[in-house]
Amino acid sequence: MDPTRDIRTADLSLGEEARDLWEPALPHLAEALAGDETPFLDALESAARGSGLTQNVPMTDLLDAYSRGSGAVREKLLEGGGGAESARRLTALDNLALTRVAGGYSGGLEETIERLQRMAEESSPLDVDSGAIKPGEFGGRLSLEVERCQRMDLPLGLLELAVDSCEEERRAAGRPSRADLHQIGDCLRENLRRYDSVGLTDDGAFVLVLPDISRRGLAGAAERLRREIGSCGGHGDPPELTFALAHYDFVDVNAQEMLALLGHSMHHAREAHQPIAWA
Repeated sequence: MDPTRDIRTADLSLGEEARDLWEPALPHLAEALAGDETPFLDALESAARGSGLTQNVPMTDLLDAYSRGSGAVREKLLEGGGGAESARRLTALDNLALTRVAGGYSGGLEETIERLQRMAEESSPLDVDSGAIKPGEFGGRLSLEVERCQRMDLPLGLLELAVDSCEEERRAAGRPSRADLHQIGDCLRENLRRYDSVGLTDDGAFVLVLPDISRRGLAGAAERLRREIGSCGGHGDPPELTFALAHYDFVDVNAQEMLALLGHSMHHAREAHQPIAWA
């Protein structure tokens, strides 16, 4: 007779945490004690992962809950007088089961952390790889700068920077890799003034907003950035860079018109394989 057949969580006098952990595992206990441990351990791990996702139970409490449940099951096995061998086998399983419970809980925590990180990245106005302003947010940032330059009668320079990696696999992707974006974003921030802004276009190009700069200063900034970005990697082939520049002594167009004109110039520069183009 199977000594596990009549064991139910309702008969074990367990707390809520232990019941939630053992309820899905008990139907597989007979298999585990017969040598097929996988379904039993998988059920424990899955239940523990759910606790890790909700975080309604600390891991230490969950491990204690397994131990209390295991002790209660052993007592039940021994009540009939014929379950000593099954109780011994369950004891032998305890360390592996506790490991699987801890692993399941940790997996749930990792999923929770990843979900929270995604939520933070989605809600942030900054791109996680480059640190630049996201395309959907950048138009508003540029509009504010345009208004400020108009109000204070300041010139404004725009610089769009497209990156083509020389490495074949990155070129095939059609846009910079995450490593390229991170590296170039860091390099740009190190070489720009604190009141300059850096944004991204939908296809991964950088757009720099440089208020209170002359046309010559904008050209000099492009040349300096070409040198700095070419050397900031420190290894491997430097990326191929294409610049589109626009300068306004008097800011008399809106942000959308500026970006459209800049993008048009960038398109022609890349089609003609020109390293730099003025809008």
